[in-house]
Amino acid sequence: MKIAIIGCGNIGLKRVQSIIKDKSCKINFIVGRLNPRSESDLIGKKVAKKINCEYTRDRKKVLNSNIDAVILSTHPQCFKKIGGEILKAKKHLLIEKPLGLKKSDAIFLTKLAKKNELILKTGFNLRFDDGIKKAKYLLDSNKLGKIYFMKISYVNGSVKTNKNNIGALLDIGSHSINLFEHFLNTKPKVADIHIQSNEYHKDDNGFMLLKHKNILCSIHFSFVRWENQFFMEISGEKGFITIESLPKWGKQTVTLGKRKYPS
Repeated sequence: MKIAIIGCGNIGLKRVQSIIKDKSCKINFIVGRLNPRSESDLIGKKVAKKINCEYTRDRKKVLNSNIDAVILSTHPQCFKKIGGEILKAKKHLLIEKPLGLKKSDAIFLTKLAKKNELILKTGFNLRFDDGIKKAKYLLDSNKLGKIYFMKISYVNGSVKTNKNNIGALLDIGSHSINLFEHFLNTKPKVADIHIQSNEYHKDDNGFMLLKHKNILCSIHFSFVRWENQFFMEISGEKGFITIESLPKWGKQTVTLGKRKYPS
């Protein structure tokens, strides 16, 4: 598979590091910002030289080439415009989350992908975390029986350094929503949501309650929690599963608790 990466900052660089381990894939292009504003905008040029692929700022050249797929890792504000160009050029697309800044953006890209019979994926990478995969295996093995509720807290203190300019809900809250969908194989309803804007002009902290049939899930998303935290709990009639922390922050623990009678 011939691949182009558009936007090679922190996330784009992680994609490069994964792809070069796969001998069935080749990165043909890395596409940089048209008008570089800082040193970080030039990371892609250095990476391209290191892995021996072409670096360019000409998106049209790339989309007119014989590449098969594109990974779009720019700021989310560009997703609809550039994502639309990629799909119209009939290239498969992995787009970082969120798929759209609003519902209509996501619908636009999804319809375009279907029209052109292309694969469109959103980069919810937490699904592939070892602890998440282990918990999903335990859940699918019916270790908990009937599910009663879930709790997910994915928070950090990046209110002053976050550059996505989309707020905590779309930035990290979307991961937690996706995990609820992933574990229960469903599309939940939003039962309630409360958002704060303390230091950030959008949302920097909030709580959401999701519901699927009689299963509830509380989600905490925040940029103003001064220590990184990931915690997830799934509880059911036979016991519970908890996940504490993420590998990128050090040791991660997955616990299966079994209910004893009398409780």
